[in-house]
Amino acid sequence: MPSSHRDFLPIALGTFALVTGFGILNDQAIVAIAPSHFTVYHPHYFPFQAPWLLALCFAVVATGGPGLAWGIVLYWAGHYGPGPVIGPRATLSGVAVVILLTVIAAWSLGWKVHGTGQPLYPRFFYPTDDQALFITQTVQLTNDLVGLAGAFTWLLAIAIYRKIKA
Repeated sequence: MPSSHRDFLPIALGTFALVTGFGILNDQAIVAIAPSHFTVYHPHYFPFQAPWLLALCFAVVATGGPGLAWGIVLYWAGHYGPGPVIGPRATLSGVAVVILLTVIAAWSLGWKVHGTGQPLYPRFFYPTDDQALFITQTVQLTNDLVGLAGAFTWLLAIAIYRKIKA
């Protein structure tokens, strides 16, 4: 096996673990603020009603696939084509930075919504006028937007770095 292929599992599974771990911790914080976020306002896919367990399952389902897919794309971006190979340590460090920035943005805006009592995004994104759901839905929407932007930015940074160094 070529040495660069040894990086595939650490990058793909490492990204999966970081993203899924973030999703689990984030959703446990959300369920502590508004259990109805998962018990009322999510589809009933799972055979139990415990809010923390629903949050755990939805976190794994919502973040596991995208985390693994992002890890595979990161491996590809850092290993194929001209330029130096980007190994697991650098790749996963970037993933951790994206997650950290996402957490800071999402929970800062959630705190802002808590302080103002008003939703941040257009009203149609919120299923009800409940203050707790304003906070949790703001956090979720911000996670999605900032996380996606961060994922593409990190991929672009890898591509640009490899092109410059080629």
